[in-house]
Amino acid sequence: MLAIDQRESLRQMLSRGTEAPVGDDALVDFKVAVVETLAPAASAVLVDRQYGERAARAAACPVILAADILSQSVPGGAVDRAELDEELTEEVALRLRAAALKMLVPWTPDRRDEAGELTDRFMSLCRALGLPGIVEGVVRPVDISAWSDRDRDYALVQAARDLAAHRPDLYKAEIPSYGRGDGETITAAARAITESLDCPWVVLSSGVTADLFPRAVALCAAGGAQGFLAGRAIWADAIAAPDPEEFLRVESRRRLETLAAGGEA
Repeated sequence: MLAIDQRESLRQMLSRGTEAPVGDDALVDFKVAVVETLAPAASAVLVDRQYGERAARAAACPVILAADILSQSVPGGAVDRAELDEELTEEVALRLRAAALKMLVPWTPDRRDEAGELTDRFMSLCRALGLPGIVEGVVRPVDISAWSDRDRDYALVQAARDLAAHRPDLYKAEIPSYGRGDGETITAAARAITESLDCPWVVLSSGVTADLFPRAVALCAAGGAQGFLAGRAIWADAIAAPDPEEFLRVESRRRLETLAAGGEA
């Protein structure tokens, strides 16, 4: 599955190398280009309400709609704050052709109850709208740079266990060890996530370089992951390419198709 629901983080990516402000139209146009080029090779595409409506209408596959409003406590840093989108109504879900909803839930050891409450509210919205809910648990403590990969892998498992209590239909997890660890360690952590869940789960690509992502997907699949819902590892390099549309059409399409076939790009 393909993710193109990035908002302010995408604006930052598009602004690199230029001093000119990046307007909303640039986000909308890039999302449309990604979806028109890559959605035919995907089993679903994840978009946002704010800038992704045109992309949702262009999708040649089922649409997953982001139900989160995201922000960063540190400008330019990782997304570590999320709120439920109160403007996501049944009418909006129908207009954007939503077949499922997704919620990013920041998890930290000292705010576990808050993460659980947000997950519970999201799943209540999904049930009210009659749509499956995808919960994306991301580990976002302020001091994560001081954590070892082992610390973070343990937290990924603990987050999955906490959020699984709210019965998501699909869980979306970060790659253990950022895909850099040895294969046995990554697969063991993936297996621990599998054992913590009562639902299928997939991986995301944020924090993992494009060259490491295919191997990481395969290793997580060996531990029980059932696929991927990813964006940056597939399309982010197109932004800096001399011809972004050509990159999407050739290299990004190749990456997506190779990943979907279970191979390494």
